[in-house]
Amino acid sequence: MCPLVNISYCPPTEEDITEGKSLVVVAYNPLGWNRTEIIRIPVNDANLVVQDSMGIAIEAQYVELDNFTSNLRNLYIKAYLGITPNQVPKYWLFFQVSVPPLGWNTYFISKVSGKDNRRSGYISVVDLPQNETIEIGPGSLKMSLSLTSGQLKRMFNSKTGVDIPVQQSYLYYGSSSGDMDSKSSGAYIFRPNGSPPVIVSRSVPLKVIRGPLVDEVHQQFDSWIYQVIRLYKEKEHAEVEFTIGPIPTEDGVGKEVITRMTANMATDKVFYTDSNGRDFLKRVRDYRADWSLSVTQPVAGNYYPLNLGIFTMDRKSEFSVLVDCATGGASIEDGEIELMLHRRMIFDDSRGVVGALDETVCFESTCEGLTVRGNYYMSIHQLGAGSRWRRTIGQEVYSPLLLAFTHEKMEDWTAAHSMKATAMDPSYTLPLNVALITLQELDDGSVLLRLAHLYEAGEDAEYSTLAKVELQKIFAEKRIKEVKEMSLSANQDKSEMKRMTWKVEGDSGGEPGVIRGGPFNNSTFVVELGPMEIRTFLLKF
Repeated sequence: MCPLVNISYCPPTEEDITEGKSLVVVAYNPLGWNRTEIIRIPVNDANLVVQDSMGIAIEAQYVELDNFTSNLRNLYIKAYLGITPNQVPKYWLFFQVSVPPLGWNTYFISKVSGKDNRRSGYISVVDLPQNETIEIGPGSLKMSLSLTSGQLKRMFNSKTGVDIPVQQSYLYYGSSSGDMDSKSSGAYIFRPNGSPPVIVSRSVPLKVIRGPLVDEVHQQFDSWIYQVIRLYKEKEHAEVEFTIGPIPTEDGVGKEVITRMTANMATDKVFYTDSNGRDFLKRVRDYRADWSLSVTQPVAGNYYPLNLGIFTMDRKSEFSVLVDCATGGASIEDGEIELMLHRRMIFDDSRGVVGALDETVCFESTCEGLTVRGNYYMSIHQLGAGSRWRRTIGQEVYSPLLLAFTHEKMEDWTAAHSMKATAMDPSYTLPLNVALITLQELDDGSVLLRLAHLYEAGEDAEYSTLAKVELQKIFAEKRIKEVKEMSLSANQDKSEMKRMTWKVEGDSGGEPGVIRGGPFNNSTFVVELGPMEIRTFLLKF
């Protein structure tokens, strides 16, 4: 496996594929439903053919590795692994994989001999735009960018008809030094210095790369901010890969770097953020439902933690952003969404971390500020239609495909291994409103299983309903002998739990009851889940 593949370091894929052998790629899907995605791996040869588990050649696309990634790779491999690779891979190889639930599929990448015309790869074309407006997107989602400014202008979905002017850029808040009230920005406190955020660049050089599977736009906002927007075939969202750092602090000012997306939408101060990746909570700028808020921090006071994402809406459309790791987000003005992506401080906030939040990376005798690379995902939908994308893609972001690699003769690997399989009944998948969030074998041989309903009540007409899961079809190759429902933390039998009854001030009892799944059926092994319900079980086989 390759934990540093995001910076293009993956020794088994970079290795030369010898005559008669193939690079074997096994993709494992930890989710409970089928998924089809486009993956990318670094390679050194564009004369390759990609075959699926049936030996059928599939479409592939090559994109040349950019210099920013090459430099980042060289630095961090030296810093983390203490080695200097002999060469940098020349290309990213993109191809589509389809993987069954809780299962795997196998793909083979081979070098094409001189007489073989099977090469399935397409070498991407660098577009040289002639018009002021550049449009990208091989699928139904399109994005328009300005050739003059190099920045995003518009998002349009030809399938749904949603068309929203959207701008996106990078800015930073100057960090408070604590001179005014002895509270500086730091590891625990986000406290801007009161000045408006500084726009990193108003004019951005860009490079457009097109292909049958993915279109890319490369934008360099500064020497320390690089961005790649990817629009994939058959996907209705934009993937934005950002690389930020080292943040310059030579001017003596700490910086809190954000990306801001501004949509032409009348959102009336309202936006929504997730709570621990589960339900989305309504947020109203400069307002608290439980008390009268005195606004002293108009920026930091409107920031909320994000684990899954953030979205806003008007009377016609929804604009959603999902994140790949925990961060902070806000909507400081109507139609705006901003994410905090990186921070570097000068002063200590004196809340427990000794010293300023000034992370550095060192190799040999040189140290520099930390560089971060991550992704966020943007999509537009008709009003009320965005929840399915947020819930489904949110699970795919949280539980990505796991890739494993080796080199072997295709016929030898095929003879000794199962090419494609699932742990579940091949005819069964989990309902699209249910996620398997824990599957763990314990020391005594029993299995801990947690199932979660992904939707809130009223969130979606089809999926905010009672869901049923057949446990025996999840464990198709085993015979279930005993199932015991437990508390959420699995340290108490649910039947022994004693719930407290609380009297709530102002509660008249008139609100509708919460929908919950019925008692577990020990004869059919069927579990019911109501909206947002999580149920925990211990299974013995």
